[in-house]
Amino acid sequence: MAAMRIPATVITGFLGAGKTTLIRRLIEQADGRRLALIVNEFGDVGVDGEVLASCGVENCSADDIIELANGCICCTVADDFLPSMQKLLEQVPAPDHIIIETSGLALPQPLVQAFAWPDIRQRVMLDGVVTVVDGAALADGMVAADLNALEAQRQADPELDHETPVDELFRDQVAAANILIVSKGDLIDGAAGERVTGRLNALTDGTTPVMITRGDTAPLKAIFGLGLEDEAFARSEHFDHHHHHHD
Repeated sequence: MAAMRIPATVITGFLGAGKTTLIRRLIEQADGRRLALIVNEFGDVGVDGEVLASCGVENCSADDIIELANGCICCTVADDFLPSMQKLLEQVPAPDHIIIETSGLALPQPLVQAFAWPDIRQRVMLDGVVTVVDGAALADGMVAADLNALEAQRQADPELDHETPVDELFRDQVAAANILIVSKGDLIDGAAGERVTGRLNALTDGTTPVMITRGDTAPLKAIFGLGLEDEAFARSEHFDHHHHHHD
């Protein structure tokens, strides 16, 4: 009998959107699950592996954190992602769930496509793609709170191999998602929340669930156990066929 595949969740979103906070909350709600993290640390931006390693949560051991320090995951995916996954899969006991955090400038689709590689697909199931959106920024008509910081991140990353405009990259991240997590919901009122939800629904034709989180609330059960590998692959293929692809 073939071993059960390990579920993996991809978490994407711009710098400052709330990916680190979401990952911390997932770790705190692990409830005995052995979670493994592949985090993209680039300088002092993105998820800070050291902070996560010392966050004081029992489930968060340094061995489970694999930092891809040479730029965004998708851009160097053939060189970095596969060995990172293989290292995780060699661990005993094996992780119960893998969380992959991308750089804020990552195009998610190439990473999703990497899960179709035979060496990966045999052992790992892509459970779902979660895109974190800054609700306060989007309510004000912006895709990120600090566009200058995003541009500085782009300029500082020698590995980045695309020059996708920020608005287009935002649409790509939204299109890749199986669920959209709107952070900072406590900073926006009901009308602003409706505007944010409406804008996201317009980008997805209303096909992607939108969850507005307030404070640090982000229930693990809403993000884990989606079982949406086929849907994630279909979204990725749609991106390839109908989108200007950045080689």
